[in-house]
Amino acid sequence: MSLKNISLNRPVTSYAKVRSFLSAVTRGKKIFIKQGSVKNKTFLNVGCGPYPEPGFINLDYGWHPQIDICWDITGRPYPLQDNSLEGIFTEHCLEHISFHSCLENLKEFYRLLKPGGTLRIIVPDGEIYCDLYIRRKANAAIVLPYGEKEETGMISINRIFRSHGHLFIYDYETFELLLKKAGFIKIKKAGFGIGNDNRLLIDREERKVESLYVEAVK
Repeated sequence: MSLKNISLNRPVTSYAKVRSFLSAVTRGKKIFIKQGSVKNKTFLNVGCGPYPEPGFINLDYGWHPQIDICWDITGRPYPLQDNSLEGIFTEHCLEHISFHSCLENLKEFYRLLKPGGTLRIIVPDGEIYCDLYIRRKANAAIVLPYGEKEETGMISINRIFRSHGHLFIYDYETFELLLKKAGFIKIKKAGFGIGNDNRLLIDREERKVESLYVEAVK
């Protein structure tokens, strides 16, 4: 959203309107980065939303009082120095940008990480959905993640691929391919609460039923 899309002819009466306005004003502008909060931190949380993590640089597209950087990750490079981070965490964020933009972000993550630094990615797992869809054909009692109220498996498939602003759904094979293109060599499939660096194990438990966990070390 840009400033030109926000009408100033009506009063700003809701918190949502205030957030939209402040997001448009601050997004992508280095002057609004909370330099005091960013300084000396070596862990980045990309797409934190309303769940900022203490001790991390918290970055999101939308403004929240607790975030440090309001940024469009499909546009300019991240406003951080090369080889400056020990770890990067992103949970249910990268599925909201295009396949090409995801690759560009992975290249940025590689740039930002120190040698030996860890990238932890969590996204919806397309393989889980497709596997359960096929199995449901033989057993109607099988329910896809969060599909309890959906009448068919295909409705669940379309929800994960087309709803919630999703632009691309991944499996491990596809993410491994992108990570290699971005420069990573040490890549592995991880799991909920299981990974290379305990400081990055801040996964939300309510998402584990549908999630793919991938880690890469620079």
